[in-house]
Amino acid sequence: MNLHLMNLMLNAGLLLLLGLLAGKLVNKAKFPAVTGYLLIGILIGPSFLNLLTHSMLKAAVWLSHGALGLIAFTIGSQFTVATIRRLGKGVLLIAFLEAFGAAVVVTGAMLALGQPFPNALLFGAIASATAPAATIMVLRECRAKGPLTETLLAVVAIDDPICVINFAIASGIASMLLFGRANSLPAMILHPLLEILAAVGLGAVLGFGVCYIGDRMERRPELLTFTLGAILLGTGLALQFNLSPLLVNMVIGAAVGNLAKRSAAIFEAVTSMDTPIYVAFFTLSGAGLHVELLRSVGVIGLVYVFARVAGKMAGASLGASLAKSPPAVRKYLGLGLVPQAGVALGLSLLAKQILGRLGAVISTTIVATTVIYELVGPVCAKIAVKLSGEMGEAETEGPGLAM
Repeated sequence: MNLHLMNLMLNAGLLLLLGLLAGKLVNKAKFPAVTGYLLIGILIGPSFLNLLTHSMLKAAVWLSHGALGLIAFTIGSQFTVATIRRLGKGVLLIAFLEAFGAAVVVTGAMLALGQPFPNALLFGAIASATAPAATIMVLRECRAKGPLTETLLAVVAIDDPICVINFAIASGIASMLLFGRANSLPAMILHPLLEILAAVGLGAVLGFGVCYIGDRMERRPELLTFTLGAILLGTGLALQFNLSPLLVNMVIGAAVGNLAKRSAAIFEAVTSMDTPIYVAFFTLSGAGLHVELLRSVGVIGLVYVFARVAGKMAGASLGASLAKSPPAVRKYLGLGLVPQAGVALGLSLLAKQILGRLGAVISTTIVATTVIYELVGPVCAKIAVKLSGEMGEAETEGPGLAM
């Protein structure tokens, strides 16, 4: 057998078996399973045992994109007319204020540390991003249901588009201050808006297709195959045209949730097979975390971590209060917004490109603090669910059993 193929098979087996066992083990200690996936990934990844090598991580990048597409599809399923009516306009207010709160607090903290204003501004813009994957997995594992869960799902769904717009405005201002590009701000705001509209349009077209054809498929295997194909197609097209795969698949999920007559059957078909994909995804994510960079975090990194969490929690609490949300949402929503990964990492690289050597500190800090956020975030989300009283039954049975 080809040696490379054999190594891929061995690594795939390690991902699933060790990941699942680690998830069960940390469950015994009342930690969310996703924490176990991440920890075992770190252990067997390049940072320690190197059983999962850098070449394996590169070869498995398609799995990461596919898993994120599935997660985004699940988030989009919550955007039904009934749910939006129940939550009201308050969700938009909460999402804006939690993102704005993080941006303002982090910007102020970076200025207090003596960072140049352009750097502080971009630090703040990136701080507004939230990674939904780990939070969604915790909600699934806990079988969480209630106002906090519904609000959290809606907020994380629209958080990243808000962050992209924040970053566009901040980077436009930073460019003008550093390079005197007086005409760059409108263009830098318009460009991400057009990308968002294009992603929504692509997701809508694919979503309508899933609704039309899915309603005519009776057998679950066919329904699963077609829906999964649409998710992967949407992800691939988004990557091809530099659009947001998350947003594309959120729109597909929203279209199915609102328009498909057999929406429940479609979502059940997808969730029936997603556990091994998610176990592999989060174990790979752990393996890809740059643990060695934690030594370089320093004061800036620690201040960024605490300032962002404080801003998220304060903004979410203020937004929930203004929206007259239930007490549990006001108190605990911010805990579910701690994780930060993909979008923030991408924007940090853009910040480095925009600011040059000056922006290197941003990129290094965001990459390093991602390790902290991804390990602490799931624990915070589970605490929020438990304190809110929305913990479902049999939460220790695993993440792939029900939503």
